[in-house]
Amino acid sequence: MTKSETKSGGSSLDKALSLLQKVCMSEIPLRFAEIVESADLPKATAHRILLSLVDKGLLRFDEDAQTYHPGYGLLELAHQSWSKIDVRDIAADQMKHLWKETGETIHLAVLDRGDVIYIDKLESQKSLRLFSAVGKKGPGYCTGVGKAMMAFLKEEQLEEAIKAQSFIRHTPTTITNADDLKARLADIRKSKISLDLEEHEEGIQCAASVIFNHLNEPIAALSITAPKFRVDDARFQNFQTLVKEACLKVSSRMGAIASDKQ
Repeated sequence: MTKSETKSGGSSLDKALSLLQKVCMSEIPLRFAEIVESADLPKATAHRILLSLVDKGLLRFDEDAQTYHPGYGLLELAHQSWSKIDVRDIAADQMKHLWKETGETIHLAVLDRGDVIYIDKLESQKSLRLFSAVGKKGPGYCTGVGKAMMAFLKEEQLEEAIKAQSFIRHTPTTITNADDLKARLADIRKSKISLDLEEHEEGIQCAASVIFNHLNEPIAALSITAPKFRVDDARFQNFQTLVKEACLKVSSRMGAIASDKQ
């Protein structure tokens, strides 16, 4: 391919993307003349590009109104793109940020039929032995990450997740029944912060928050975990602020739309 061909191809691509963006970003459907005027392109060039975009399904032409609209092919591209995104990659820098800010253990977990699965972990450099390990399962009802995700499940999914809980008492502060768990989850929905106050392991507490995807579904959670003796009230409150901010950033990258629910 020659330099002139490369330049021409790049220029054509820029023009096509510019027209696609104009149609998609417009608050009202645009007619051909309006597109040509705003794009400052020759009519023949604009017409050729628009035909190609319509042919690929990226734009849709309304014959009756003679207007252009975003095509359904964009939805398919978006779906395929989101389905291939790995939350571990998207959350990696925020996990490192939390680890550097706190020096404590950082977890990334997902929910599987009511159980927590740890999919990434940054170990504290300080002395600490924890139940968690990458790939290991844990209970949802008494872990910060588990409750963070369960709180935002749809009603039917939540009922199934609650039915899957064993409600075994691990420590004196473990939640042991569905009613108490539901009350705790309601509080989490308001604050977007989930706490494990020595509920799974004595002497261990964590602050967690939820990560949403582009459908505003809870798909993962981050947590900061530390021994109680090492964290005073002010530091633990800071953990909650840090983890909530980190999850909001990751959620935004995953395409989540901010709402009253978040």
